[in-house]
Amino acid sequence: MKLEWWKALNDKQLDAIVSRVQQSNLTLVQARERRAAASAMERSASSAYLPNLALSGSATGSTGKINIDDISRRPAQINLETGWEIALFGQNELTQKAASLERNMAAEDVEAAKLSVTAEAAISYVRLRALQQQRGNLDGLSSAYAKSKNVAAVRSKSGLGSSLDTQVATDESRAIEQQKHGLDNAIAGEIQRIAILQGLPDGDGALAAKASQPLPARAFVAQVPAEVLRQRPDVRRAEWNVLKAGADVGLATADLYPKLHLSGVIGFGSPVSGSLFGVIGGPSLQIPIFDYGKRHDIVEARKAQMREAISAYHQAILVAHGEALSALRALSVARQETLRANAAHATAKKSVAAAELLARQGLSDQSVLAARQIHAAENRRLLIEAIKDEAEALVALARATGGNLTSAAQGAKNNSDPQRKSRS
Repeated sequence: MKLEWWKALNDKQLDAIVSRVQQSNLTLVQARERRAAASAMERSASSAYLPNLALSGSATGSTGKINIDDISRRPAQINLETGWEIALFGQNELTQKAASLERNMAAEDVEAAKLSVTAEAAISYVRLRALQQQRGNLDGLSSAYAKSKNVAAVRSKSGLGSSLDTQVATDESRAIEQQKHGLDNAIAGEIQRIAILQGLPDGDGALAAKASQPLPARAFVAQVPAEVLRQRPDVRRAEWNVLKAGADVGLATADLYPKLHLSGVIGFGSPVSGSLFGVIGGPSLQIPIFDYGKRHDIVEARKAQMREAISAYHQAILVAHGEALSALRALSVARQETLRANAAHATAKKSVAAAELLARQGLSDQSVLAARQIHAAENRRLLIEAIKDEAEALVALARATGGNLTSAAQGAKNNSDPQRKSRS
């Protein structure tokens, strides 16, 4: 079934973040205002080819006593003026079409901004949860190195080991503490980044609490490739731009032909000599004869812009195709790595459990247990990174396909269950 693509990450808190981002992100707000402006311009696009009406008045004074017949110099006038440029060659339809296409492009800009900021929020959230998991993993690693350090110290005192082993364990513990500080800073940075995406100055303190990683579902691209690519806002915008360029060529060509105007004035004061009230009006025809080739140059410029728009559309298709293929390959590789890392971590956990059993029975010393715990922590680190990389690859696929993903619920369940068990 078709879904809101970020829900393929199976995280309710991420769903809430995305909802706030799509409502309050300032980049998205700006794009919506540009769409509103384009919609307003679309509504008024053809008004230039409709009759218009205006009321004008004037008053003048002089010291002379001579009657003035010049209507522009009458002492007082109130006129109702009307004008109408008749679209003889379809200029009104072309103007309306161009404005509608401009509004369509603004709408695609909104969709592109929504897809972009939503993807950024999802990636930041995925990284935040991975960093928190890595921070917790370092706590376990610290405990294992502390145990290794104690064993090394005992062996050194008893003459069964070297003081160098103790120093190595100490250095490793210090390095882990430094890594913790780095992870704390990175966690704070992701929380702040999510706040900015929501249009907020400060991060949400609730995000600082450690939580499970988002587990990507088995999402697929269900439609044929051509239909998938046409879901991308940048491809749709490029398509609309080609059509608008064609309308602009038509408008420029229409300027090569005569223009017919109808105008009239109804006035008091008056537009007719010797009368206080009068009506004048009539048609006027403008025929372009010689303008140094200006109109023809404009037509050629519009045709060049149309060819440019066509090339840009082809380029958008090529870029979209390349990004989609790359994203599919990356997701496939990431899924395989997650499966491998999950299996390796499960094996390492069993090894630790076996070492703990032997240690309790006195059949193995603590150094073996510490070594296996360190090995398990390293495998857990790799699993955390693999889950993060798979989630990021899913986000990349969503961006590459315009968010056109379909989820197989059973696949999602099969994918997530072993990973959840591995983190318990």
